[in-house]
Parts: sequence; structure tokens; C-alpha cells
Amino acid sequence: MRGPLVVMIGLMAGGSVSLSACNVACGVNDDKLAALRRGMSYEQVSQVMGCGGELITAYGPATGDYAIVEWAGPLPLSNRTRLEFLNDKLMSYSTERRGALEAFTQPPP
Repeated sequence: MRGPLVVMIGLMAGGSVSLSACNVACGVNDDKLAALRRGMSYEQVSQVMGCGGELITAYGPATGDYAIVEWAGPLPLSNRTRLEFLNDKLMSYSTERRGALEAFTQPPP
């Protein structure tokens, strides 16, 4: 009986490790937004966010052109955060509700 219990405890411990890994995954949260600084490179921003985000404009930040990159969050299903880059430097960011879900996230009139 002791063997299965040890295996189950090991599986539970492994599950908690994978859950904590999800907390560091790609996306926006308050801590990540607080870590952003104007003038950061796209590579630095990607490290903070945990991934490269989704390119919205025709050109990427590394081209030297104006670029917008989007990440999910801080509320993954209802918000998105768009970061604006010029010459591979962070200029600004804004968080907004996603269009189709906006009605569900606002209080009734």
C-alpha cells in the first residue's frame, strides 16, 4: 500500500510544479506591466512577457518601423494589451477590452 501512496504524492508534487510554470507563461499581469519601461527593446519586453506576443502591424519592431505587438491580459479572455514600438524601442502601451466580449465585462445600464 505504501508504494501507490508514494507515487500519488510524487504525481501531486509534479502537478504543482507544472501549475507554477503556468503562472510564468506568456501574457500580461500587473507585475509584468509594472516591469515595463519606456525605451526597452522588443527582446527585453518579450522576456518580461514570457513570449513574443502577436504582431498587429505589417512590420515588426526589429525593422525600425512603427510596430504594435499584442499580448493577452491582464484578464486573458476579456482584455488585451498592445505595446507600441518605434525603432525597436517601447514607446507606450494600452490595455483595452476585446470588442466581442466588451458587453459581458461591463455592468448593465
